[in-house]
Amino acid sequence: LAKLTGDAANGAKLFAGVATCGNCHPVAGQGKQVGPDLSEIGSKLSREAILTSILDPNAGISHNYESYVVLTVDGQVINGLLISKTDDQVVIRTAEAIDREIATVDIESMKQSDKSIMPEDLHHTIDQQGLIDVVEYMTTLKKK
Repeated sequence: LAKLTGDAANGAKLFAGVATCGNCHPVAGQGKQVGPDLSEIGSKLSREAILTSILDPNAGISHNYESYVVLTVDGQVINGLLISKTDDQVVIRTAEAIDREIATVDIESMKQSDKSIMPEDLHHTIDQQGLIDVVEYMTTLKKK
């Protein structure tokens, strides 16, 4: 797949639309801040590494984007990124970019997950050419 070339303009449309990348990853100030900012990803990762990140998001989880699972005393399970932790509360950002404030007295358990918050099958939202187009677009996102 890494040897195939795509249409970066179509990849940009897919990134922001049906591929749902922009629902979690900001680029140039657009998109939600759940996953890492991808504004300069083309300067940081090779085409192969970008593909691996999409096809196997658990292969390498960026620092500060580790997922946590919180079980509350009333049985709620909350998954997401640890935004802050104090003696009084924990703030978890869900995949929907909602910050959930949880009082520490309401937490039964909290542990770091070995799974990425990024779903594993997102590449199935588009066909193979669409995936190649998204990767082509991402390789154009370079440091200015």
